[in-house]
Amino acid sequence: MARTLKVVFRSDIRHIAQAGDVKMVSPGYARNFLFPRQLAFPATEATLRQWETERQGTLAKAAHKRSQAQDVAQRIEALTITVEMKASAEGRLFGSVSRQEIAEALAKENVPVDKQHIDLKDPIKQTGAALVPIRLPAGLQAQLKVNVVAEPSNS
Repeated sequence: MARTLKVVFRSDIRHIAQAGDVKMVSPGYARNFLFPRQLAFPATEATLRQWETERQGTLAKAAHKRSQAQDVAQRIEALTITVEMKASAEGRLFGSVSRQEIAEALAKENVPVDKQHIDLKDPIKQTGAALVPIRLPAGLQAQLKVNVVAEPSNS
């Protein structure tokens, strides 16, 4: 049995390939993951000829997706989100600002982003400004400015 299999990728797979790439992969990965999900197909002469006709449509979709992601990235870069949290006098938060709160704040600004795409390594636990990376489709990344302020006390 062959140790590698030549496949053509139909869509982008993060850290693996872009749509249209022809790569060698293990047969098990192709058979159990790529083929059932229709993410790739075997690269034979006949399928490569057929792919050339499909490729133009796929490339146009990818270009459209990339331009939309660039628009969202520009909107995110221009935004500064302010989050109010209860905090001590030293600026330490009682709790933390998580991905969910950042996603909700972005949704209020009409920039819907899935919380899974917010690359917050550790929750924010201090007042002040922080830059939060956000992964977007087509391999783009944007930096969101988050300003954490203490809630005014009622006393």
